[in-house]
Amino acid sequence: MENKKSDEEKMFDSFLNKTIILSSKKYYKGEIEKDFKEVKIMDDENYADYLQDYLKYGFNDVCNCKDITNFIDLCNNSTLVLALKSLSKIEMTVIFLLFEEQLTSSEASKILKICSDSVTRIKRRALKKIEKYMKGDK
Repeated sequence: MENKKSDEEKMFDSFLNKTIILSSKKYYKGEIEKDFKEVKIMDDENYADYLQDYLKYGFNDVCNCKDITNFIDLCNNSTLVLALKSLSKIEMTVIFLLFEEQLTSSEASKILKICSDSVTRIKRRALKKIEKYMKGDK
């Protein structure tokens, strides 16, 4: 004996399928937009202006080094220095702010004027690049 659906069940199933599909499309469109914004951030050469503003407003008292170049030069491990130099400028800036300045992701995001999720993703990507470089996978 076949189990036949009523017209109401069919309409509800159709509604549910459309809702799920549209929600999925909306979610993935949002993810693509985040990725696009992140790539735009990486290509933006003006990130240094944000960092200079940060260092200009009295934060120098807290930190031992004035810029990213000094931060890299302070490293004793030559392989680590090369790994850090292989990062993009935004990745280097994020690593500098999070590890040298010991800021939180939300504090770094305010300085760089990006969302804290982007800071976290950039940090994760930079750390993977450093790990890969240190293992010799350059």
